[in-house]
Amino acid sequence: MIRDYVHVDKEAENSYSFAVGDEIRKSLVAPWKLPILPFSLPKRIFSHRKTISHIQQEEPLADCLFIFDLEKMRASDQKAFTDHALNYSDKSIGIGIGSPKTQSRFDHLISSKRDFNIEAKEWNSLLEKLLLGVIRAHKPKKLIFVGKYPYAGLMSVLRKCSPKSKFFWIHVRSEQKIIQERSGKFEKTIALNHFSRNDDIVSNTIYFDEPPSEKFRKQMKQDGITIINKTKHAQYLVLEKSKHDFKTMLIRNQTLFLDSKLQPLIQHLPNYLLGNLIFSDSNIHETIQSVISYRKGIVRKPSPLSTVEAKLDIWLNGLFSTE
Repeated sequence: MIRDYVHVDKEAENSYSFAVGDEIRKSLVAPWKLPILPFSLPKRIFSHRKTISHIQQEEPLADCLFIFDLEKMRASDQKAFTDHALNYSDKSIGIGIGSPKTQSRFDHLISSKRDFNIEAKEWNSLLEKLLLGVIRAHKPKKLIFVGKYPYAGLMSVLRKCSPKSKFFWIHVRSEQKIIQERSGKFEKTIALNHFSRNDDIVSNTIYFDEPPSEKFRKQMKQDGITIINKTKHAQYLVLEKSKHDFKTMLIRNQTLFLDSKLQPLIQHLPNYLLGNLIFSDSNIHETIQSVISYRKGIVRKPSPLSTVEAKLDIWLNGLFSTE
C-alpha cells in the first residue's frame, strides 16, 4: 500500500536489516540471550513485519504543512496571504522561519540564521531536524513552501521524503535562475502574487441565462447594476439552467442566484463557498435586490474577488488551470 501523504522515505529503524542487527546487538550486549537468538530473531522479524504493515496503513493527520520564510516576505505579503493560507483548512500546520511582521499564529517558529548567529550548515541541520520531526508527527497530505528560495535544510528534507507529487513551492520575488534550479524537487511552483492579484470580474455587474423582464432591467439600472452577456466577468449570476460549472463560478467568488430545482446538482462544497450560493423558489428578483443592496451598503477595502483559500484550492488540487 502506498502512503498517500508526505513521509520520510527509508527510515533506518523501519528496515529489516536494522531489526536483525538490533536483535543481534542485544544478544552481544547480554550474552545470556545468545542461546535463544535462533528463537528471538524470527520473533523480532515477525513483529517488525506487523509494524511495517501498520505504518503503511496509517492515515494523514494534517491536510497541509505550510513553511513560511518570513525573512523574505514583506509585511504586505504576510498580511495578504499568510492568515488566509493557514485558514485554508482546519488541519493546516504553519511553520514560520524568522520573525512575523503580522499577528499571524504559527504552530512552530524557528529563528533565522541571522538571529541564531550560527554557521549556515549548523542552522540548516536544525531546520532539517525540525521539519522531519513535524512530518513524522503530523503526516501531512501536502507540503507547501512559501519563500524566495528553498534553504539547503529544506532541500535535504525533500530528498529524504516522498512522494514528490505532494511538494509545492510558492515563490516570493525569486530569480528565474533559482526557480529553474530548485523547482525540480516540487510538483508545482507559482508566484505569490498569483494569490493576491485582482481578477477580471467586474464589480456591480449581473448575468442572466434567461432574459429578465424590461421592468427588472430598469430596476437594475437604477440600482447601479449593469447587465452583461459574459458569465466569467459578472459579479452576480442568475441561473436557471444546469449547463453551468457552478463550482468553478463559486471558487472565483461569483455570487450565484439559483432556481431551487438545481439544488440536487450542488453537493459536497467546501464551507467557504457556501456564502455566495443563494437558492430561491419565488420572488427571485426581490432576493437579488435585497442581497445587492445589502452588499453595496457594506464599506470595505477593495480586495481580489476570488479568495486566497479558493485560489489555493484551485492550484493545489488542479480543479482547473490557474494560468
